[in-house]
Amino acid sequence: MSVRIPPRMAAWLLKYLGPRYRRDSLVGDLFEEYQQGRSRAWYWRQTGMAVLMGLRVRLPKFVLTVVLRVLIEMGIIVGGIALAQSNVPQHHSEHMR
Repeated sequence: MSVRIPPRMAAWLLKYLGPRYRRDSLVGDLFEEYQQGRSRAWYWRQTGMAVLMGLRVRLPKFVLTVVLRVLIEMGIIVGGIALAQSNVPQHHSEHMR
């Protein structure tokens, strides 16, 4: 079985912005779950929650709100790009005459 590499940006965010308490065990647990077939989207969701928990302790509420909005917007953009690049057939409606 080959090793699946988690999304690099998510791993970086987790390493530098995740909660300090038990960070290594969290990274290891997420890595193990990812190896057992969890999706990239799952890994990103877990990373996002861990980063928010880590930032909550270190940042004032206003800054955390801004960071959360940026992360949500990044997720929307990345999701849109992934959808555009996927092989999902596009629905084309026919115009009625």
